[in-house]
Amino acid sequence: MAKDMTLLWGSGSPPCWKVQIMLEEKQLQGYNQKLLSFDKMEHKSQEVLDINPRGQLPSFKHGNIIVNESYGICFYLEVRETLQQVVLH
Repeated sequence: MAKDMTLLWGSGSPPCWKVQIMLEEKQLQGYNQKLLSFDKMEHKSQEVLDINPRGQLPSFKHGNIIVNESYGICFYLEVRETLQQVVLH
């Protein structure tokens, strides 16, 4: 369910765009997203540091699962259905 997914992203960042494209390709509309300003250093805010201690974007949270780095997020989105089936069985 996309409603319990949150993406923290910054405008002008190709890694952030990659994750947004993956979410759309997986038809996960309805996820929460928050656009942060690099110019205002919002990516170094406590909200981001709580999810990613390096203060880098994108940062992604799905329930209690936190994934940072665009490649890791895309990989998680690709295999999450398989992971859910393994956990349920």
